[in-house]
Amino acid sequence: MSLLPPNTFQMLYLLLQQTFGSTVQVEECQVVNDQQDYWALIIQLRRPSIKVSMKLAGPNAPSPYSFDRIAVLHRLVSQHTTIPMPEIVAVDTSYRQWPWRYLIKTYIPGQEWAVIHPHLTTDELIDAYRQVGRAVAELHSLSFSGFGDFLADGTVQVEDSFLTALAHRVERHIASPRLVQCALSVLESHADLFIPVEARLCHEDLHKYNILFHQVGGRWQLATLLDFDKAWAGHHEIDLARMELWHGQTGEGFWAAYEEIIPRDPLYVQRRPVYQFIWCLEYADDSPEHLKDTRRLCDILGLPPITDFL
Repeated sequence: MSLLPPNTFQMLYLLLQQTFGSTVQVEECQVVNDQQDYWALIIQLRRPSIKVSMKLAGPNAPSPYSFDRIAVLHRLVSQHTTIPMPEIVAVDTSYRQWPWRYLIKTYIPGQEWAVIHPHLTTDELIDAYRQVGRAVAELHSLSFSGFGDFLADGTVQVEDSFLTALAHRVERHIASPRLVQCALSVLESHADLFIPVEARLCHEDLHKYNILFHQVGGRWQLATLLDFDKAWAGHHEIDLARMELWHGQTGEGFWAAYEEIIPRDPLYVQRRPVYQFIWCLEYADDSPEHLKDTRRLCDILGLPPITDFL
């Protein structure tokens, strides 16, 4: 608790009383993320006996943190898939009573896929990949009437077309104007590949630290999927392309399980490098491995090689 500013701790306790009752008791509080005007915490309560995850974000937090929208997406996934999801306990983004927005949800324990992956046997890996493949396919089975960002009430702010919606996201998420123009140029030159496509739930951040497993009866089982902050009604192949680019994400067992629910479109292999290239420009890391991936995609797309992201 000492890592929190004293006034924040006092208000946090009042918020917990408001949420769980005046007799609430805090057994342990761990700060797992501490940034400017933003905290992520794991709190074990003694009364009631429950462990929760809590996020607080003030007006000067580094990201928008649309907790109300995230809560809606959690409920949507919980209602329409078999993916284990935490229960949303409380959410408020109004600032009417507190100096921050907050989200409280039940805590689901688990270990990151990145941590357990190197230690699994061949059979355990295949089983885990099957579980991930099925979970991702279940996400992608949620379809919508149009493309765009989710609003706080769970409806979609529908844009004119998928390419328009994707272009707007490119402009928001790629920092460099030069790289924005590069991405938009690639989209324009490959526009025929994206007509028609269907609007589905797109997580857009399914890397190996956002997938949790835990052991149940000696078997590693999918615990939950984290961080729906970037999710939108997009084209589901964005998730697949990025998972393939993030090495080790789609191993043996993944595709068989995925395609039991959603078949791969034959055009996926042509759209894949476009999605991967856009992500490379968004991430824009000058590490040798990332530059190598970016140059390889430039070669596939017939572009001049990118040597840096400045």
